[in-house]
Amino acid sequence: MFTRAVITDEISQDLELAASMAQRFGLDQLELRTAWDVRIDNMTAEQLRRVRDTAQRFNLGVVCLATPFLKCDLGNDAEYAEHLEILRRSIVAAHTLGATIIRTFTFWKKDDLLPQHFDRIVQAYAEPARIAAGEGVTLAVENEPACYVGTGHEAADFLEALGSPAVKAVWDPGNACWTGREQAVPGGYQRIKPYIAHVHLKDVILQGPSGQPEATVLGQGDVDVPHQLALLARDGYTGCASLETHYRVKSHLSEEAVNRPGGSAFSEGGEEATRLCLEAWNEMMARLDAR
Repeated sequence: MFTRAVITDEISQDLELAASMAQRFGLDQLELRTAWDVRIDNMTAEQLRRVRDTAQRFNLGVVCLATPFLKCDLGNDAEYAEHLEILRRSIVAAHTLGATIIRTFTFWKKDDLLPQHFDRIVQAYAEPARIAAGEGVTLAVENEPACYVGTGHEAADFLEALGSPAVKAVWDPGNACWTGREQAVPGGYQRIKPYIAHVHLKDVILQGPSGQPEATVLGQGDVDVPHQLALLARDGYTGCASLETHYRVKSHLSEEAVNRPGGSAFSEGGEEATRLCLEAWNEMMARLDAR
């Protein structure tokens, strides 16, 4: 059976509070993006030791670093060089924390012309793949609506073209659903399944009160999260599924906050929303175990 985690800043910038909630709900691991208003790749050695010690105190591992690597403009050489430095710092952090997966992206989506940009995106991953292979970490490309590769089918096509064992997928069925271009479960999942190194869970209402896609409590949206969990169990997935809540009870996150998550403003309201998602997730797991 797969292990379970939560991205900590979906709860709070207070890592101890987030770790305590993760332990209380029976999770196995943490995924780090920001804590104490510091992005994971910008943390000092002392801060990284504090992350490691906090996780260990709550008997939790650190499974993945949710970095913003290659959330930048395709073709901007200065930004690309800056993001290679983000990757190098992230690898140092991963080694300190015992994580082997670094979450990555495929450049900001400026148009609907993925086929036109496809080869350039693949080429841009050659150097990151080489660095990752040399450092013994896996780059996990997340399908992301704000980036060029947004669905399971697109991610599988990309990974097949790249052909690097150091680069795999973060499968996010909620994101695939969010694009409106794919039936995430089971269609997108079946296509990306051979390449999955890590899974993100969120649920999405395709037409929320605003008329746009909005996150909701797990199991209450259009993703069919129970089916996705059942498929992971059926297929013997032994990696980690990590909650990326993106839901807030009394408000909803702006497009900017969804695209560039992290920090106190992003985490506000996350504790209550994540608690509701974890309660729902535990109920789904209990039903799955009872089968």
